[in-house]
Amino acid sequence: MSKRSVNILMVGSTTSCDAVQDALKDADFAFNLLNIFQHNSVSGALTSDQLPDVIICEPVLEDFSAQDLPRLLQQHGCENLPVILVAGTGSEPEAIRCLDNGIEQLVVNTPASLARLCALVPYVVRQAEEKARQQALAEELQESRERYLDIFDNTSDLIQCLSKDGSFLYTNRAWRETMGYSVEEISHLLLADVLHADSLACCHDRFSRLKKGESFERIDFKYVTKTGEIVHLEGDCGSIFKGGEAVSTRGIFRNVSDTVKSEQARKVSEARYQTLYENAPDIYSIVNARGEFESINRTGAEMLGYEVDELVGQPATMVIHPEDCERVIAYITERFADPVEKNGLEYRKVRKDGSVLWVHQRVSLDPDTSQPRMLVLCRDISEQHELRKQLSYQATHDELTQLINRREFDARLRRMLAASMNTSDHHVLCYLDLDQFKVINDTCGHSAGDELLRQVASLLSRQIRSRDTLARLGGDEFAILMEHCPLEQAEILANRIREMIEDFRFQWKARRFSIGASIGVVPVQHSGSVEDVLSLADSACYEAKQLGRNRVHVFRPGDRAIIGKVGDGRWASRITEALDNDAFSLFAQEITPCCGTKGGQHIEILLRLRDNEVMVNPGAFMPVAERYNLSGKLDQWVLDQAMTWFENHPDALAELEVCSINLSALSLCDDAFRNYALERIDGSLVPASKLCFEVTETAAISNISQATQFMLALRNQGCLFALDDFGSGLSSLAYLKDLPVDIVKIDGAFIRNIANSEVDRMMVKSICEIARMMNMKTTAEYVESEESLQVLRETGVDFVQGFHIGHPIPLDEFAGPRQQDAEILHFNR
Repeated sequence: MSKRSVNILMVGSTTSCDAVQDALKDADFAFNLLNIFQHNSVSGALTSDQLPDVIICEPVLEDFSAQDLPRLLQQHGCENLPVILVAGTGSEPEAIRCLDNGIEQLVVNTPASLARLCALVPYVVRQAEEKARQQALAEELQESRERYLDIFDNTSDLIQCLSKDGSFLYTNRAWRETMGYSVEEISHLLLADVLHADSLACCHDRFSRLKKGESFERIDFKYVTKTGEIVHLEGDCGSIFKGGEAVSTRGIFRNVSDTVKSEQARKVSEARYQTLYENAPDIYSIVNARGEFESINRTGAEMLGYEVDELVGQPATMVIHPEDCERVIAYITERFADPVEKNGLEYRKVRKDGSVLWVHQRVSLDPDTSQPRMLVLCRDISEQHELRKQLSYQATHDELTQLINRREFDARLRRMLAASMNTSDHHVLCYLDLDQFKVINDTCGHSAGDELLRQVASLLSRQIRSRDTLARLGGDEFAILMEHCPLEQAEILANRIREMIEDFRFQWKARRFSIGASIGVVPVQHSGSVEDVLSLADSACYEAKQLGRNRVHVFRPGDRAIIGKVGDGRWASRITEALDNDAFSLFAQEITPCCGTKGGQHIEILLRLRDNEVMVNPGAFMPVAERYNLSGKLDQWVLDQAMTWFENHPDALAELEVCSINLSALSLCDDAFRNYALERIDGSLVPASKLCFEVTETAAISNISQATQFMLALRNQGCLFALDDFGSGLSSLAYLKDLPVDIVKIDGAFIRNIANSEVDRMMVKSICEIARMMNMKTTAEYVESEESLQVLRETGVDFVQGFHIGHPIPLDEFAGPRQQDAEILHFNR
């Protein structure tokens, strides 16, 4: 006990207090003695700031019994305060009850016994202090235990403690929540009940070794939750020893199920991607900064004809075509410096057997390594490359003859013109058109025509110089660009080509044909455009045909004939503009019977071009339209406008017997026009039986096969056909029996002078007789006098047309039938 004063609370009489004080006078410690003798005073002393160190009391006072003191001390939180009971004679029973009630010390109130207080007081004070200290330690220990238990229970790790037999001594909340068991359920479980079968053997081994004192910093187990879910736990285990013997084991684990699943998924993914990598249909490789293969997929190695081991560690350039190496190395170097991929690279790889493989390469830097590596993807584009070559070839070559086509020819001519701007080089263009090609094509069919073009292309290819360009422009038209060739030499070469074609004999089955070539030769001048040069060449070729075919015509400055032909090109532009601007008009000229009864109107639709206030006849522009393939558009316009007019004028349509419309040779051979005509007629209010299409004899026999098909198609729908200008050809009668026509219009050359020419009269009479035998009607054109009309009646002509009958008038001014008798038209089909 420290050398401080002891505070003594004396609960008793004054006499007893004096006796105690007298007994302590010889004590070796200082003390303060407070004497009280009432119950309320005791409570007050216990609540004062200065608590007593010890209480000395008598068993019974007037309003107080020492039996109540333990309860009173407990109420005030002073249960550890020591109490010494001083009992006098006669109070022994009460003293015994106090001792039974918890008071530990008793002193008899005699001088001899009270002398013991000198030793007893410091003893009980020390005992009380020790007890208080022990209690504080116990409380601190309990608090510490609770604190650590709280930490254990609230940690995210799974903590378990097992007895020697494997039963659970302790599990924290994380363990219980993960496994799904309550504390009560866990008390009945063994470790083996929650371990997965895969971990039992390992756990048994570890458990045995833990008992021997080993510990494990990392251990993995698979547990099974209450619901059957497998969880993966990873942690460390150790034993708790007592007396040198392992009495329990503890384990602290982390739930690594997500990590394990992720790792398993990663491995599956890696395996999948490895499989994809190895079996991908492309070449995948990794190339280091030294340009060596670090890896290459199996398929890629096979595509190059190697084993994987043969390529790994080797320079990537060993499989790159020598001509492409520099370009590929520059590309890879650029990618190492600037990883942003742009358009990739196409180049050739070389297989082990020396064959070439075209690839498209894309690269990216490997982001997962400190050492720069390039991930390289090469896709086999050999087929696409070959296809592009083919498409490029097809885009620039004629499919039939394999010569340069019109598009590529124009491009080369344009380049030649541009290159000659600053030079005095001489270049020449030869424009060649085959003579008699249509005869062979119509007689023997398209297959024969195609074969003829192929053979002519082969002949021409053998005659030109290696630097020249030979092209097929379309149909039977060819062109030759002669570079660095004077005009005189070009003329010699052109004549040599013409002679070669003239000497050539085309064999088709059992028949042999000779052909010719009309050739136009023009210098390529830098001052002209592609269109100008081609127009001159085309005109020169056309002039060669006009002069008798199978000849060469060379354009030289001042060539009026060619310049005139170039003017035709301007006419072509005027025709196109007129179509776009609706500058054409329809006229009608009446056709009447020579004699007969009254009937409906028979007219021929004629086309005029409005040029300011002048109406231009078709003779001025139709040849140009035919030459420039515009006649089909004109025919379509005329047919549509004529039918629309009659659809809008039902009275005129009711009076109409037959409306004749002229067709060009181009329309006769045009499937698109035939389909248009059939569709237009089929959907019209104008009956097909009132439409008669006039085709010239020349147009019909120029392609008799297609012309016949066209005529039959429209006749089947109800239309009529007239053969115009009959007799102008040398073989008219021979073709008449092959053409499905209803009317024969006799050429005006036989009509104009028929009143004065016996020969013309007999020719017309013969034509009429033949036509009647074939159930055909006849019409005489260019009837310009009453004398001619009278002769025609005598010869048996059915219908007449000409200025003597009526001049052409605008269709809008057509005023119905003439007031005269007219034969009703009947045509035998």
